[in-house]
Amino acid sequence: MSDRFQIALLVETSRGHGRQIIEGVARYSAEHGPWSLRMEPRNLNDPPPSWLKFWDGDGIIVRCDSAAMAKAIQATKLPVIDVRGGVPEANFPLVGVDNNAITDASFEHFQQRGYRHIAWYDFGIRKLSWGNQRRARLIQRANQTGITCSVFSTKQKRPSITTQSQHAFSDLINWLAQLPRPTGILACDDEQAHLILDAAQHLEIQVPNDLAVLGIDNDEVFCRVSNPPLSSVDVNAVAVGYKAAEMLHRQLQNKQVPSRTLLPPRGVVTRQSSDIIAVEDPEVASALNYIRENACQPIQASDVAEFLSVSRSTLDRYFQVAIGQTTTDAIMQARLGQVKTDLVNTDLPLKSIAARSGFASVQHLANLFRERVGTTPGNYRKDMRY
Repeated sequence: MSDRFQIALLVETSRGHGRQIIEGVARYSAEHGPWSLRMEPRNLNDPPPSWLKFWDGDGIIVRCDSAAMAKAIQATKLPVIDVRGGVPEANFPLVGVDNNAITDASFEHFQQRGYRHIAWYDFGIRKLSWGNQRRARLIQRANQTGITCSVFSTKQKRPSITTQSQHAFSDLINWLAQLPRPTGILACDDEQAHLILDAAQHLEIQVPNDLAVLGIDNDEVFCRVSNPPLSSVDVNAVAVGYKAAEMLHRQLQNKQVPSRTLLPPRGVVTRQSSDIIAVEDPEVASALNYIRENACQPIQASDVAEFLSVSRSTLDRYFQVAIGQTTTDAIMQARLGQVKTDLVNTDLPLKSIAARSGFASVQHLANLFRERVGTTPGNYRKDMRY
């Protein structure tokens, strides 16, 4: 007989990320419970609920973002899993997203499209560890490949579409106007990416021709109502919720859990705001399109060179100048993208995925995947499948 635990979900319902976490918890509960889940409409920065002090439950899953919330959770003396990590000194076991992997997926999205100038945008006023980590990682990846990276800086409070007359929105407009063309911008979340698109319309900047915009979280509301529709990183928040529920269940069974569990993103969901090849050199642009269309065939760099009617050395020189990669790297990056998609969305065995993705052998795929992704294909699929 299953255990019908009483679990409090102190997770915001106002944003897509929080709702996806709740969905993951609900899936775990349906498979291993059912549990009794106590939740209510919340924003991320809402205070602890008044009922928590007197609640007779078994465990808590929380997006902890304030000292007040941490203190209230600690006072319950209940098992807890944090899915935010906003108060690290509370030392709650954390299940969260891998910020470096999120940034890497974003950077490679722009790199594959030939961008030589990228930018980072956040609202800057709070010391958000996840935002700082993503910003630093983006700058690091850009520096490693000779790509220039601009960073938005303001002392104003977080802007919003309802406060366009404030200085913060003016700062954003001034910054956008000064960026070179074309630039690929990674915003800290979908809400701020939506704001960038609004500011671009104000300036009559062509998106994605002059400015490509990528958000984080893949919040369907912001992505679909944006003009044009917003590309975004699916951070795999459903899996975070599922894993958090699994870790809490282990605690409830008096088992040890790791202090920190980070899950990789599912990848970039490409929509119109970034779906373009941004290379001035027409030959490199043509080669990149050829790679996108044929990477999963057994092509090599020599095939791309033949397509352009140039030597292999000339082709690699073109690619290094245009995108900071060799032709072979560009092909492998495209193939690994298809592998990730198949691992997440199909039940195909690795042998079939290798064949579909243009790899000569399973072993070659497995070795390259571990080298470039940092885990095995099997573990990656497991993480993506909750």
